[in-house]
Amino acid sequence: MTRLSYTRALDNLLLPLGFERQKNMWTRVSGDIVEQLNLKKSWVDGSVTVTLFAKDRETERIINTIPCRHPLWIIQYGVRFPQLIEGSDGRDLWWKNNPEGPAEVAGLAQRYALPWFASVVSIEDQARKWYYRGTTGTWKKANLAALVVTLYRLGELDEALALFDEPIPRTANPVMVEKARCIESWVKAQIQLRDGGQG
Repeated sequence: MTRLSYTRALDNLLLPLGFERQKNMWTRVSGDIVEQLNLKKSWVDGSVTVTLFAKDRETERIINTIPCRHPLWIIQYGVRFPQLIEGSDGRDLWWKNNPEGPAEVAGLAQRYALPWFASVVSIEDQARKWYYRGTTGTWKKANLAALVVTLYRLGELDEALALFDEPIPRTANPVMVEKARCIESWVKAQIQLRDGGQG
């Protein structure tokens, strides 16, 4: 009897649900939302783990229009199973030489990955769950551009601009600060457009 591989186990679960696989990445596009499950294999010992990703293509498109000397891009929000499992100690789950591994991975994907994808149904959800709306640390947010553009799409430009009121930490990365200034300038330009060009 042929042993079920991790890839085949995930194919059996995900392909009927509209995902397409390229190597070890399963992708499903629903409107502007891109949902992905990645089966990562360790180059050290051959063990595997799973990471989930999601992004909004319209948010990504707008980010790509913001002028800046340093390229701006969207960082897909990603989680791993331990972040979704209640009572988990937070350590990564890896499988190696485990005959039950493929079935366990597919079972966890069904129980946790699919509901996680389904839990984000609005732009408001994206702002809160993917980009930590309402939290501090503006100058260190790797996905600041995505948060700001998501707030722009929600019509919350004043909230977006207020993010930059935080003082810049001495330890802030200079490139990230410069990128943030580009985003701040873009927000101010959008507010001027909203207010009829008065500044």
